[in-house]
Order: sequence, then C-alpha cells, then structure tokens
Amino acid sequence: MRVLENLLVRCTSVRVVLSSRGGLDSALLDLATATERGRLLLDPTVARHLGPRHRMSVRVLAKPSRCMLVFDDRSAVLPLAADDLNVGAMLLRNPLATTYGDLFELMWSDARAPQGGPDETGLSSREAEIVELLLEGATDHQVAARLGMSSRTVRAVVAQLQQRYGTRSRMALGFQLARVTG
Repeated sequence: MRVLENLLVRCTSVRVVLSSRGGLDSALLDLATATERGRLLLDPTVARHLGPRHRMSVRVLAKPSRCMLVFDDRSAVLPLAADDLNVGAMLLRNPLATTYGDLFELMWSDARAPQGGPDETGLSSREAEIVELLLEGATDHQVAARLGMSSRTVRAVVAQLQQRYGTRSRMALGFQLARVTG
C-alpha cells in the first residue's frame, strides 16, 4: 500500500477502474478517491456504494475490466486477485503502463455519467445500463447479476419501457431502443 501512496503523491493524474467482481477492497476505494487529480471508472454497484464522497471525475460502465490504477501513463497497478490489494499487485512501468492507460481511455469513452436522471435518449442511467446489456444479448438474470439487482427488477424496467415505447414484444422494443440509443 505504501508504494501506491507514493505513486499517488508524485503523480499529476491518476485513472482508476473499480469493479465489484469478487468484492470491493475498502482500502483500495479509499486510496482511489483520495485525490482530485484523476478520473474514476466504476461499475454500477460500486457507483451506488461510493455515493457522493468522491472528488474525481466519475463515469459508470456496465462491465468494466478488472481493477486497475494508472499513474501519469508511467506506472500501472493491477491487483493480483480481482479487486483485493491484500493478495498483492503487479506494478507495471512503461510501455505496459501506457497500454493500460489506452485501455482506460477506451472504456471511459463508452461509459456514462452516473446521474440517475434521464440522459439525451430519455432513458435514466439505470434504464440505459439495462438496455445496453440486453441489446448485447444478456439475459434478465445476467443483467441483474451484473448490475446488482434482481431479475424481477429487470423485468419490471423492461415492461415499463415496452409501455413507454408502445411495443408488445422484446424484439420490437429492441428495435425501438436501438434507434433511440444509436
């Protein structure tokens, strides 16, 4: 942990990906949110857990890669076990650190702001996450597991969307939503 703290003190920016796959290390969460000099990419479960206590620029991605921290594109830290630093971590230097920085940028461009209200498509962030996963072919159960909710909640959201868009089948809803979401 001391190495991470030293990297954080010396860097001008940090990019962090946090995922709840395999649990969330509270020490990692505290470290990741201890600065204002970076960006934080979260899965929906972590975003709900984190709430407003962060000071970094935040986006939410339905299925980010495993946890990583990238410091100034010069160093990258990857926990050895899912998102638990207690097991150990790999410290990567350039050119590998730059590669992980590029991966972060790709995920960041696909992520959404964490607001709960509707976006430009008229979908709330929760609806948009559900729609994105369903359009990729995920089942209700898979969507529920990934977003930390019940399958029943997913079905209820889909039913509300079907009513809003005037469709009677999931296939018709999929066509409508594909048009709306681009």
